[in-house]
Amino acid sequence: MSFKLKYNLSLSRITVVGLVVIAAITALISFPDNILSWDTFGYYLYLPQLFIYHDLGIHDTQHLQAIVDQYENTATLYQIWQTDSGCWLIRYTAGQAVLFAPFFLLAHAYTLLTGGVADGFSLPYQIAIAVGCFCYFIAAMFLLRRILLHFFSEKVTAITLCLLLLGTNLFANTVFGIAGIHAQLFFLYTALIYFTIRWHQRQSWGNILPIAVSAGLIILTRPTDIICLLIPFLWAPTSLRALFNKVLKNWKQMLVCALIVGAIGSLQLLYWHAYAGHWLLDSYNNPGEGMDFFHPHIKGTLLSFRKGWFVYTPMMFLMLFGFVGAFRRGKECALACLLFLLCNIYLVSCWSCWWYAGSFSQRAYVQSYAVLALPLGFMVQSVTEWRKGFKIPMMIVLGLLCVLNLFQTWQYKKRIIDPELMTKEAYFANFFQTDRAKCNPGLWLIRRDASGVEVMDSTRNYVEHFVAAKTYDAESGRTDSTKEFIPDLRIPYYDISPTDHAWMRVTFTVKPTAPVADNPGLLVATFQHKEGNYKYRTFPLPDTLTPNEWNTIEINYLTPEIRQADDELCLYYWHQGKQPVFIKKIEVWASDIRK
Repeated sequence: MSFKLKYNLSLSRITVVGLVVIAAITALISFPDNILSWDTFGYYLYLPQLFIYHDLGIHDTQHLQAIVDQYENTATLYQIWQTDSGCWLIRYTAGQAVLFAPFFLLAHAYTLLTGGVADGFSLPYQIAIAVGCFCYFIAAMFLLRRILLHFFSEKVTAITLCLLLLGTNLFANTVFGIAGIHAQLFFLYTALIYFTIRWHQRQSWGNILPIAVSAGLIILTRPTDIICLLIPFLWAPTSLRALFNKVLKNWKQMLVCALIVGAIGSLQLLYWHAYAGHWLLDSYNNPGEGMDFFHPHIKGTLLSFRKGWFVYTPMMFLMLFGFVGAFRRGKECALACLLFLLCNIYLVSCWSCWWYAGSFSQRAYVQSYAVLALPLGFMVQSVTEWRKGFKIPMMIVLGLLCVLNLFQTWQYKKRIIDPELMTKEAYFANFFQTDRAKCNPGLWLIRRDASGVEVMDSTRNYVEHFVAAKTYDAESGRTDSTKEFIPDLRIPYYDISPTDHAWMRVTFTVKPTAPVADNPGLLVATFQHKEGNYKYRTFPLPDTLTPNEWNTIEINYLTPEIRQADDELCLYYWHQGKQPVFIKKIEVWASDIRK
């Protein structure tokens, strides 16, 4: 009996250790060529710019380009943007850099002492960041174990931990994207919940301060996660009056907590003001990408075969049934978890790039698994109490979902499941596929090359159709040194194609009055969202044009990922010479695939 009791008490701890070992081995086997790449490069950039290059305002980008050329961190420096002051600011907020800082400083000290390359991006820095991120993951798993044990038995806790890591895309983000913000936010959320439970048990300073720091860092890392404040405020609700009385009774702690959260958040405001002259900035200033609060993509986020959360992580769909048990048995957490989930789904789906670029399943939900582990645990608890005739089949289903998740994670690593371009047809055609060479790329969505090189795939069954034309008279179509632009032709995307992309063929009928070499100009194609340009392309007039005769010029343009269907394709001529150039007509055709 004593041995069994000791075994039961240690079951969840053994489970955590086993899961961490599995994740560590997989992460080592699949260690990336450069962990400080793409978005992580931007989040991390605060540290080398502050401690090595002493230029947070980034007045000179040449050293960054040299770093990228050497380490191949990114295809383009999209992680920074130029302000009106001339400085280049880091596009991402600074929260993750704060979490990276201790490990960066250790790597920097080691590199200086050993005479290594102290540029902030050499191998010691990469290893230190990887180790640091995995330390946060280990801490998160042990904190989550303590959280679950507050509500559940050792057995339910152990099963829930296994389902959460092995049955969701938390595994993919841990072993393949450990340096991404979601893995570190997962740790911060576990700390927030753990100390929230402790504070509601005992309202001490030792419990409230970690809540403030955790919440402040969450918001500084990802401002839309300000909804994390719902957790401590709505935890263990009894009534509005009781909540008000608790706040009033502990008003000093509440005030200090608010000041700490504000102080941490002000780090970003101070950075923006120091180098751009504004306290608040929208650093995601690309018109093609941003928050669309009145156009959420809830169906796409949850149910699409491109990146639907419930499609690629069905374990989280079953988690929803756990809210029944949460409201019946765990009322202290039920309301906070449910409102957080609803707000999070809405905010995640409001991002125009709702598939969140390269990832397995919806990476934007990974940090919320610290919260959703609780309804998942209540679901597991209910299943363990069923009769054997129902319990055993359900446990088999849960086990199969873990197998499915691990297999599809492997398919994602092998690019059988494409990180961005999946379709329903590709999903089912490749469901059991183990060889990427046997996949039909024509079933995926169109790939837009970051280099700008765009060639129509002849294997797809494109059909061309006429879209629009605009004719100019002698006055409206004339440009010279006093008139740079002709009136543009604008076409909303819903008049171009009902599909996700179209290849545009545009002809300009042009008559120059002097050789183009002496009288240059540009044909312009761009999409506009609220008068802001995205996928802006220019095409110089060719030198072969015959002066004083009408010439036909053809350009080709692949539509971008459209932010909204009423965004407009804008076509016009931009004159850069002094002698007149006449435009008589613009004609537009589109090729797409209609089913």
